[in-house]
Order: sequence, then C-alpha cells, then structure tokens
Amino acid sequence: MMASIGLLMALSLIGGHPALIESGGDPAPGLLVNRTVGTRPFDRPDPDRPTIVFIHGINPLPGVVHFTMAGHLSKAIARRYGPGTFNVLDWDWNAATFTSLRHRDNIDAAIDQGRRLAEALLLAGFDPAQVHLIGHSAGGLAAASAAQTIFRTRGIRVAQVTLLEPAGCTHDAIFEELQAVTSAGRVENYWTPGLSAFGRAADVPGVTDYRVDHPTPFTGTMIPSRSGHLCIVRWYIATAEAPASHSGFNTSVLLVREVVSGKTNHPQTPSPYTPSTRARTRSRPRRTTSSGSASQSEGLKSSRESGPR
Repeated sequence: MMASIGLLMALSLIGGHPALIESGGDPAPGLLVNRTVGTRPFDRPDPDRPTIVFIHGINPLPGVVHFTMAGHLSKAIARRYGPGTFNVLDWDWNAATFTSLRHRDNIDAAIDQGRRLAEALLLAGFDPAQVHLIGHSAGGLAAASAAQTIFRTRGIRVAQVTLLEPAGCTHDAIFEELQAVTSAGRVENYWTPGLSAFGRAADVPGVTDYRVDHPTPFTGTMIPSRSGHLCIVRWYIATAEAPASHSGFNTSVLLVREVVSGKTNHPQTPSPYTPSTRARTRSRPRRTTSSGSASQSEGLKSSRESGPR
C-alpha cells in the first residue's frame, strides 16, 4: 500500500518541460558530478574555468525518482555560450536529502552536505572566487553551508550564492546560522508567491530578493510538477538563454566577467523554453553600521523575458 502511494506521488511529480524530475532511483549519498556538455559524469572538470554548481533539494522518494535540473541548466548554458566556457557541476545527494521527520534533522543533513561539497571543490582545486553556487529548496542550505566552509577554510568568498525558493522556515539557518552574506560576493534569493510555493522575501541586508510571478499559481496545488516551487527552476534555466533578461542566470558575476573578457559566444541553437514570467527585484545593501541600512526597490522589465509554463 505504501509503495503504491509512493509511486503515485512520484508520478505526479514527473512532467513539465523540461522534466526536472524523472523516474528511476539514484542512491548517490553526496557526489560532485560533471554535467558540462561534452563530458562524462565523472570526468575531471577544468579548475581554471568559471564553475557553476547546482544543488537540488529534498527527495523523499530517492529509490523511485531523481532530479535532472543541473543537466538542463548545463545544456541551456552550452546552447548560448558554447560548450567549455563554464564547468557546470551537480551536487548529487539524492539518497541523503531526507533523513528524518524532524525538520531540524533535515536542516542538519543539508548543512553537512554543504561541508562535504566544499571539501570536494577545494580538493579539486577550484578558485572559490570563480565558483557560483545555485541551490534549489533545501539545496540552498547546502549552498550556504559550502560557502561558509570555504570562507572559513580559505578566507576567500565564493563568487555568488543563488537561492531558488528556499523554504521560509530555513531562512534563519541560511542567513543567521550560516551567515550566507559574509561568505559570498553576491547573494540572491528567488521566490514565488502562492500556495504551490514555499519561499518568501529574505529582507536581509546584502541579499537581493527577486519575486518571480508564476503564471498558473493554482494549477500547481493539484499538479506538483507545475508548482511554483519547481517552475521557478524552469524559469531560471530559461533565463540562461534569454540575453535580454535582467534577472536569473544573467545576474551571475561569472557571466559578467566572461562577457568583459570576450570569452562568451552567441547562442548556437534556438531555446526549447518559452519565457513568459515577470520578475521583480528588491535589494537591501549590506549593513555597514549599527544604525541600520536603507532599502531600495527596482522593477524589472521582464514580462516577456523568462518564465515557467
């Protein structure tokens, strides 16, 4: 009976374009996998390249389904810039994301995964200043933990930490316990309003908040694969192929550096994604004095730039 319920739950997650969750178990306990187009999963990445690491979130059914988000992001980046401009890596912790029914136990597990990710990146010889960590959902905890571990170990901030829909109940751990702002050159938080999403604005000095409006917010309450919580990942992938977008992947400091150096290429093939969502940004500068700091809001012209379907 429980197996049947689990299978039905898994099937309800599969779908959408691109399919971010696919059938088939994955026993990975925490591995750094090379998803760069043109490489094999365990080929050694080039430590001299700018490096993007995608960290997926909790999977309560690791023996039934697995995530494919990093692979889709890698393909989108390669279509726009050509293969080999960036390393695109995947921290695969599919079998270790859900350890307990106790919320704090799962937070601790994600934080531990982040420490292991940091060790793997440092062992591979990557320059932290050329690393962009992207964490979806509970993957945001692992991203913040990895950044903190690298900063404490080497005294160097990672280039950027991007949080995609981290649940509001994890914000204290990310921004206070792990002090994400002190460990990265740029920290951004993307969230989607509505019943099928779990994030919210961080409203933390030094963090840029982006609200991404989901075009079908009610459908996701019935069809998990169309939830705002997952569709924000599709939206982010779409921005990797939308040069006119002012948000999403286009805010990566690694991308800015590559453009300035003249290393990036023009898109080579059409994008299979249809962007359509609006994104709004709100940023609060880092607190520099005990008296507090000002905040500012800026609207982005992105009504036809990028988004989930």
